Amino acid sequence: MFALVFLGLLVGFLVVLPILLVVAVLRLALGLVLLPLKLVGVVAKLTIGLLVGVLALVAAVVAVVLVPLLPIVFLVGTVWIVARLLRRRPVPA
Repeated sequence: MFALVFLGLLVGFLVVLPILLVVAVLRLALGLVLLPLKLVGVVAKLTIGLLVGVLALVAAVVAVVLVPLLPIVFLVGTVWIVARLLRRRPVPA
């Protein structure tokens, strides 16, 4: 009985072990082939993340600086519109 179990395990290992080795070699080869693409993906994600961060920082600074100036901008715009409306235009000849 023990010999039969041993024979079954031996045959199982003789079938399973080569399959596992082939799968491991194929995964390694595919991983090495796709490594440059993975590196490009990481660099692209890093670049996009930095770009979005810088744009968000610029937008925050612009908002902090310009939002308090909005009442002054509206006041100056109103005065400018009124001044344009009250200005006399020359009569075309």
